[in-house]
Amino acid sequence: MPIEDRRIIFSSDEVYKAIFSLCLQKQIKKPPPGHVTFIEEDKDDNQKIHVSLENPQNREKKKIEYSRDFLAASLLLFCRGQGIPIPKIGRKSVIIKEGKVTLRIQVG
Repeated sequence: MPIEDRRIIFSSDEVYKAIFSLCLQKQIKKPPPGHVTFIEEDKDDNQKIHVSLENPQNREKKKIEYSRDFLAASLLLFCRGQGIPIPKIGRKSVIIKEGKVTLRIQVG
């Protein structure tokens, strides 16, 4: 049986909007204002993701930690909000490589 392997690559602005939206929906603390400058996995625990932000107005830098599951859920919510079709079945995972975020969906 064939397997579909789909990848959706997100810009830094889209990642920020995705995280912000899920924080609003879950009524939890929103990320501070700013632009995502870098995203990386925790060196000791690959289930933790570090998002580096910089506020362009005052150049203040922050690093925020999220779980990999939270990031995946925020990206899925963003896709649905943008009309990007996401299959209900299939294995979904987040790949972070060189500061780029990719949502991978495998069906089959």
